[in-house]
Amino acid sequence: MAQLIACAGPEGILLASDSRTEIFEASGEQHFITVERLIPIGTHAVAGSAGAVEGHDLCRDFASFAKDEGLTDMDALWEAAMPFFTGRYDEVMRKLCEKLPVDPLHNMYLILAGYSTKTPDPSRLFIIWNRPKPPKIEYNRVTNIFTLPRRLGLEFKLSQMLHQKAPLAEIVGVTKAAMEKLAGQDEYIGPPYRYFTITAQGVKEA
Repeated sequence: MAQLIACAGPEGILLASDSRTEIFEASGEQHFITVERLIPIGTHAVAGSAGAVEGHDLCRDFASFAKDEGLTDMDALWEAAMPFFTGRYDEVMRKLCEKLPVDPLHNMYLILAGYSTKTPDPSRLFIIWNRPKPPKIEYNRVTNIFTLPRRLGLEFKLSQMLHQKAPLAEIVGVTKAAMEKLAGQDEYIGPPYRYFTITAQGVKEA
């Protein structure tokens, strides 16, 4: 499983991911490929994926959909996200079933993060995931911190930094060090590593 890290504070949001993804051929052969897990959407939002590789395709398609529809505001993006992901998920699963039997534990996790200048609570993090039974797609809003797989030590460290009102640049530095350490311990995590911040000034690669 890929590593996804998100941290949201008053100054903005940090999103981090690796790029290594495990795939299985119809023959059962397993190998790794590289995918771009974090996809900027407009000027103030980013979609990301972890788990099954098809999540990357959904994020990329949603970014194209948002561009075509002229969706830039975070509230408008979120209003469109659930219907979009629910419909596209059904299409993806049907195509998968045509190729090979689908593992019932075919886990897909998506994140939609954005900064809205229209609200007093500008940093928004939403997690979307699939289920084997209806409702097939669920979501939850995350207050501050999300890691997948869960990294409780890192979550605690980031929580402390938010409590101490650490600058976003410092949070970026700690996250980069943590990502490289995790990669040294887990063969399923690999470069290139991507880091994006989302602030009132927009999306920037850190």
